[in-house]
Amino acid sequence: MRGTLRVFICLLLPIVALAAGAPGSVRAQQQEKRIALVVGNGAYAKSPLATTANDAGLIAQTLQAAGFDVVGARDLDGDTLRKSFRDFIQKAQASGPGTVAMIYLAGYGVQLAGENYFIPVDSNITRDTDVPTEALRISDYVRQLASIPLKANIVVLDAARAQPFIEGGQQIASGLGLVEPEPNMLIAFNAAPGTVAPEEAGPYGIYAQSLAEMIRTGGLPLPEVFDRVRLRVNEASKGAQVPWNEQKITAPFSFFERAPDAPPPETAPDQVAAIRSKPIRDLGV
Repeated sequence: MRGTLRVFICLLLPIVALAAGAPGSVRAQQQEKRIALVVGNGAYAKSPLATTANDAGLIAQTLQAAGFDVVGARDLDGDTLRKSFRDFIQKAQASGPGTVAMIYLAGYGVQLAGENYFIPVDSNITRDTDVPTEALRISDYVRQLASIPLKANIVVLDAARAQPFIEGGQQIASGLGLVEPEPNMLIAFNAAPGTVAPEEAGPYGIYAQSLAEMIRTGGLPLPEVFDRVRLRVNEASKGAQVPWNEQKITAPFSFFERAPDAPPPETAPDQVAAIRSKPIRDLGV
């Protein structure tokens, strides 16, 4: 039934072997508790998305291998999506100050009046005034999460896509709106603010594949994970898609530890810094 919370870690394509082979996976020495909420919405009536359920499954598998307690769900209606967020925030409150909490949302996202919204699969949006009532305003839940004394919060919105809901003469800004992360939080978009990712046929999206790959790379500090994701996606899309992130996390964190016999980590290419510092207006189409 559409809108029913469905744990899907083991139901999608069998990719657990990829994550299980990552260096340092599921190591007992992890001191902090790790929890994650992963949602892939693709079964939209108006314009279904080909990759989002698989993308969420890939990220859920990868995080599970990294020691996260993952709640994974797909094709959630508005009520179930909101309940999933409320339950996750309660879980974070009960987890203690050593917790790393991560949210990954794949689907349609829109911005309106400076706010970013994630669209449930049962939404009935035909004009801009429908967005606040039909969609989930991300900041409502991000602020609640940020108010909890956790080690780190990571919020990934794989949702910057050309929206099919509002047509005709009405105008709505493209992609997701630029936001300032709360203290102790990293926020990442699959495409830079005000831009949208190209439509993809599947089975997986470039951003999710790149994020899973960099998460599995042992020993990378959290900022470098997303710097490398930006470079990889930019290269794979030939400049058509440039991810964005900003963070205010001071505590050190790596998804996986570097194996003792692993070669020294490579220095991130100069292109990473160049892309990160380049103004959005200079990034091209």
